[in-house]
Amino acid sequence: MSLEDERQQLDATLREARRTIFERDITPQEFYALLCRYPYLEVCETGKPQTAVGIAPTIITAKNGWKIYDYGHFLASGCHELIAYLWVLEDSEGGGEGGEGGGYGTIVQQAADVVEHMLLLAQERGWVSSDIVSGHYPLQRLYWILSDLSGHKVSNFEPSLEDYVVRRWVEALRNKNFIMPKYPYPQGGR
Repeated sequence: MSLEDERQQLDATLREARRTIFERDITPQEFYALLCRYPYLEVCETGKPQTAVGIAPTIITAKNGWKIYDYGHFLASGCHELIAYLWVLEDSEGGGEGGEGGGYGTIVQQAADVVEHMLLLAQERGWVSSDIVSGHYPLQRLYWILSDLSGHKVSNFEPSLEDYVVRRWVEALRNKNFIMPKYPYPQGGR
Protein backbone atom coordinates (compact mmCIF):
# COMPACT_ATOMS: atom_id res chain seq x y z
CA MET A 1 0.00 0.00 0.00
CA SER A 2 1.40 3.37 -0.96
CA LEU A 3 1.82 6.27 1.44
CA GLU A 4 -0.96 8.15 -0.37
CA ASP A 5 -3.32 5.15 -0.01
CA GLU A 6 -2.53 4.97 3.73
CA ARG A 7 -3.30 8.69 4.13
CA GLN A 8 -6.59 8.33 2.28
CA GLN A 9 -7.53 5.33 4.40
CA LEU A 10 -6.64 7.23 7.58
CA ASP A 11 -8.66 10.27 6.42
CA ALA A 12 -11.66 8.04 5.68
CA THR A 13 -11.35 6.37 9.09
CA LEU A 14 -11.14 9.72 10.87
CA ARG A 15 -14.17 11.08 8.95
CA GLU A 16 -16.17 7.99 9.92
CA ALA A 17 -15.07 8.26 13.56
CA ARG A 18 -16.05 11.94 13.66
CA ARG A 19 -19.44 11.14 12.12
CA THR A 20 -20.22 8.23 14.46
CA ILE A 21 -18.71 9.65 17.66
CA PHE A 22 -18.87 13.44 17.60
CA GLU A 23 -21.56 14.35 15.09
CA ARG A 24 -24.28 12.09 16.43
CA ASP A 25 -26.98 13.20 18.88
CA ILE A 26 -26.26 12.60 22.52
CA THR A 27 -28.64 10.10 24.12
CA PRO A 28 -30.72 11.01 27.18
CA GLN A 29 -28.76 8.44 29.18
CA GLU A 30 -25.44 10.02 28.21
CA PHE A 31 -26.74 13.49 29.05
CA TYR A 32 -27.96 12.34 32.47
CA ALA A 33 -24.64 10.60 33.15
CA LEU A 34 -22.83 13.89 32.43
CA LEU A 35 -25.19 15.78 34.74
CA CYS A 36 -24.57 13.26 37.51
CA ARG A 37 -20.83 13.71 37.14
CA TYR A 38 -20.97 17.51 36.80
CA PRO A 39 -23.93 18.71 38.91
CA TYR A 40 -24.89 22.38 38.95
CA LEU A 41 -27.58 24.67 40.34
CA GLU A 42 -28.83 28.16 39.47
CA VAL A 43 -31.23 30.14 41.67
CA CYS A 44 -32.39 33.73 41.74
CA GLU A 45 -34.38 36.00 43.98
CA THR A 46 -38.08 35.75 43.12
CA GLY A 47 -39.21 38.65 40.98
CA LYS A 48 -35.72 39.48 39.74
CA PRO A 49 -34.39 38.71 36.25
CA GLN A 50 -33.32 35.10 35.80
CA THR A 51 -30.28 36.04 33.77
CA ALA A 52 -27.13 37.91 34.55
CA VAL A 53 -25.97 38.76 31.03
CA GLY A 54 -23.31 41.46 30.98
CA ILE A 55 -22.78 41.44 34.75
CA ALA A 56 -19.44 40.30 36.15
CA PRO A 57 -19.99 37.98 39.14
CA THR A 58 -18.29 38.01 42.48
CA ILE A 59 -16.78 34.58 42.91
CA ILE A 60 -17.21 33.00 46.32
CA THR A 61 -15.17 29.90 47.04
CA ALA A 62 -17.00 27.49 49.30
CA LYS A 63 -15.02 25.62 51.95
CA ASN A 64 -14.86 22.55 49.71
CA GLY A 65 -13.40 24.44 46.75
CA TRP A 66 -16.54 24.85 44.66
CA LYS A 67 -17.10 28.27 43.14
CA ILE A 68 -20.38 30.11 43.67
CA TYR A 69 -20.91 32.80 41.05
CA ASP A 70 -22.69 35.65 42.80
CA TYR A 71 -24.54 38.15 40.63
CA GLY A 72 -26.37 39.74 43.58
CA HIS A 73 -29.86 38.51 42.77
CA PHE A 74 -28.67 35.37 40.95
CA LEU A 75 -26.43 32.55 42.27
CA ALA A 76 -24.90 29.74 40.22
CA SER A 77 -22.57 26.90 41.09
CA GLY A 78 -21.16 23.75 39.57
CA CYS A 79 -18.21 21.46 40.12
CA HIS A 80 -16.52 21.56 36.71
CA GLU A 81 -13.45 23.48 37.94
CA LEU A 82 -13.17 21.36 41.06
CA ILE A 83 -13.22 18.10 39.13
CA ALA A 84 -10.50 19.36 36.78
CA TYR A 85 -8.43 20.32 39.85
CA LEU A 86 -8.98 16.92 41.46
CA TRP A 87 -7.88 15.15 38.29
CA VAL A 88 -4.67 17.17 38.32
CA LEU A 89 -4.11 16.27 41.99
CA GLU A 90 -4.87 12.64 41.33
CA ASP A 91 -2.42 12.49 38.44
CA SER A 92 0.37 14.41 40.17
CA GLU A 93 0.07 13.47 43.84
CA GLY A 94 -2.10 10.39 44.02
CA GLY A 95 -4.79 12.45 45.73
CA GLY A 96 -8.21 13.13 44.32
CA GLU A 97 -11.71 12.77 45.62
CA GLY A 98 -11.13 9.98 48.09
CA GLY A 99 -7.37 10.30 48.56
CA GLU A 100 -5.15 12.64 50.50
CA GLY A 101 -5.74 15.59 48.16
CA GLY A 102 -9.54 15.55 48.62
CA GLY A 103 -11.09 15.34 52.04
CA TYR A 104 -14.43 17.01 51.31
CA GLY A 105 -16.45 13.86 50.68
CA THR A 106 -18.02 12.57 47.52
CA ILE A 107 -19.24 14.81 44.71
CA VAL A 108 -22.76 14.29 46.09
CA GLN A 109 -21.72 15.50 49.57
CA GLN A 110 -19.84 18.44 48.11
CA ALA A 111 -22.86 19.40 46.00
CA ALA A 112 -25.11 19.20 49.08
CA ASP A 113 -22.73 21.46 51.01
CA VAL A 114 -22.75 24.05 48.22
CA VAL A 115 -26.55 23.96 47.90
CA GLU A 116 -26.77 24.70 51.62
CA HIS A 117 -24.22 27.52 51.23
CA MET A 118 -26.25 29.02 48.37
CA LEU A 119 -29.42 28.96 50.47
CA LEU A 120 -27.62 30.61 53.38
CA LEU A 121 -26.38 33.36 51.03
CA ALA A 122 -29.93 33.95 49.79
CA GLN A 123 -31.24 34.16 53.36
CA GLU A 124 -28.41 36.48 54.48
CA ARG A 125 -29.35 38.84 51.65
CA GLY A 126 -32.94 38.93 52.76
CA TRP A 127 -34.41 37.10 49.81
CA VAL A 128 -38.02 36.38 50.80
CA SER A 129 -38.16 33.56 48.28
CA SER A 130 -36.09 31.97 45.51
CA ASP A 131 -36.80 30.75 42.01
CA ILE A 132 -34.96 27.64 40.95
CA VAL A 133 -33.78 28.62 37.48
CA SER A 134 -32.11 25.37 36.42
CA GLY A 135 -29.86 22.62 37.63
CA HIS A 136 -29.33 18.95 38.19
CA TYR A 137 -32.60 17.59 39.58
CA PRO A 138 -31.19 16.23 42.87
CA LEU A 139 -29.69 19.67 43.61
CA GLN A 140 -32.99 21.38 42.79
CA ARG A 141 -34.73 18.94 45.13
CA LEU A 142 -32.21 19.54 47.90
CA TYR A 143 -32.53 23.33 47.56
CA TRP A 144 -36.32 22.94 47.87
CA ILE A 145 -35.99 20.60 50.89
CA LEU A 146 -33.53 22.80 52.78
CA SER A 147 -35.60 25.88 51.95
CA ASP A 148 -38.79 24.20 53.13
CA LEU A 149 -37.16 23.05 56.36
CA SER A 150 -35.90 26.59 57.07
CA GLY A 151 -39.12 28.39 56.09
CA HIS A 152 -37.65 29.95 52.93
CA LYS A 153 -40.14 29.89 50.04
CA VAL A 154 -39.18 28.40 46.67
CA SER A 155 -40.96 28.70 43.37
CA ASN A 156 -40.39 27.07 40.01
CA PHE A 157 -40.15 23.60 41.57
CA GLU A 158 -43.11 21.22 41.72
CA PRO A 159 -42.30 18.48 44.26
CA SER A 160 -43.39 14.94 43.49
CA LEU A 161 -44.44 12.27 45.97
CA GLU A 162 -40.86 10.97 45.91
CA ASP A 163 -39.59 14.48 46.72
CA TYR A 164 -41.82 14.60 49.80
CA VAL A 165 -40.51 11.20 50.88
CA VAL A 166 -36.90 12.36 50.49
CA ARG A 167 -37.78 15.56 52.40
CA ARG A 168 -39.09 13.52 55.32
CA TRP A 169 -35.98 11.37 55.23
CA VAL A 170 -33.69 14.44 55.32
CA GLU A 171 -35.75 15.92 58.17
CA ALA A 172 -35.50 12.64 60.11
CA LEU A 173 -31.72 12.53 59.58
CA ARG A 174 -31.34 16.15 60.70
CA ASN A 175 -33.35 15.39 63.84
CA LYS A 176 -31.23 12.26 64.44
CA ASN A 177 -34.37 10.18 64.11
CA PHE A 178 -32.93 7.42 61.91
CA ILE A 179 -36.11 5.61 60.94
CA MET A 180 -37.36 5.23 57.41
CA PRO A 181 -40.01 7.91 56.82
CA LYS A 182 -43.48 6.93 55.73
CA TYR A 183 -45.05 8.10 52.50
CA PRO A 184 -46.99 11.32 53.09
CA TYR A 185 -50.07 9.96 51.27
CA PRO A 186 -51.75 6.54 51.39
CA GLN A 187 -50.38 4.16 48.77
CA GLY A 188 -53.57 2.74 47.28
CA GLY A 189 -53.15 -0.66 45.67
CA ARG A 190 -49.45 -1.07 46.44
